[in-house]
Amino acid sequence: MKAKICSLFVLLLAGTVARSEPTSASRILVLDNENLLEGEITRVEGGYQIRRASGGDLILPNKRVLAIVSDHKGAFSFVADRANLRDADERLRLARWCGMNEMPVEALAQAKAAIRMRPGFAAAERLVASLELAVQSPAPKIDKAVVQAKAETPALEVVAEVPVVDYNSESYPLFVSKVNAILTNACAVCHARNDVKAFRLTRLGGRSGATKNLLAALPYVNPKDPGASVLLTKAVMPHGGGTEATFKTRTHPAYQILETWIRFARSPEGTLEPDEPLPIEEPKKLPAAIAIDSSKPSTPTKPEDVFAQESTTLPGKPVKTQASDEFDPAIFNGEIRKK
Repeated sequence: MKAKICSLFVLLLAGTVARSEPTSASRILVLDNENLLEGEITRVEGGYQIRRASGGDLILPNKRVLAIVSDHKGAFSFVADRANLRDADERLRLARWCGMNEMPVEALAQAKAAIRMRPGFAAAERLVASLELAVQSPAPKIDKAVVQAKAETPALEVVAEVPVVDYNSESYPLFVSKVNAILTNACAVCHARNDVKAFRLTRLGGRSGATKNLLAALPYVNPKDPGASVLLTKAVMPHGGGTEATFKTRTHPAYQILETWIRFARSPEGTLEPDEPLPIEEPKKLPAAIAIDSSKPSTPTKPEDVFAQESTTLPGKPVKTQASDEFDPAIFNGEIRKK
């Protein structure tokens, strides 16, 4: 009897240690900003090491990790427990979180719950309409004969203090559809290199790549003065050792799309896309140059044209001329004086 009790105690102790010390069987990390990282997770000194299937190892400190779960459903349960499910806005936020983490069924359920709690909730109704289309669309078939190539594993990268940046979820569709392609085509040539630390982009496609680029771009958006955001100021000036700006003028269509997204990317939640772009001040044009013939002496025609020229008469002052009337008394008096 005592042996059975001891063996039971050992099993319970082993289970407790297994839950507190995650092994490589753990699959998903829930970070402090509720983002998810998936891969093989092992405990290391001061934090956790995760080896991702896409390539690259990360070490995260303990304070960046909220939970370690086995699958997406476990992550959803954890995040849902942290949310205020009696608030319609929180339900909508949770629905968007599910949509970003490839859980359309859960996202649809949360968005419908938000509408039941607040009838006429326009943002939730729009999300439900888009999610219903996503749920009804059949998933693409995967050819098992095609083997995906694995990227080379880069050097170990330590993720320390990554700031948590809030953003307006209404700006996410514009970023995914247009802004991410602009950043990838115009900036990733330099900012996707392994040696880049600040504003590091990825060329990965799909929702995962777009979300990573979104999180990389948000810290460089100024919520108080969007027009002064680093993403805009750097886009029209040479930087990073380059000799030319990414966009030579602010009237470039790609620049205007980027500027539109920045204007409401970090505005209060629910702020819609601006209807009109900001007015652009065109540079003042200089007057056309006038060809001067050096072979002919210049003849000033206006008083201001004689500025700094030697002259015995002042501009604008009448000049006395000899009278042309032969019966003028001044002529007769002058002749008398001569005699």
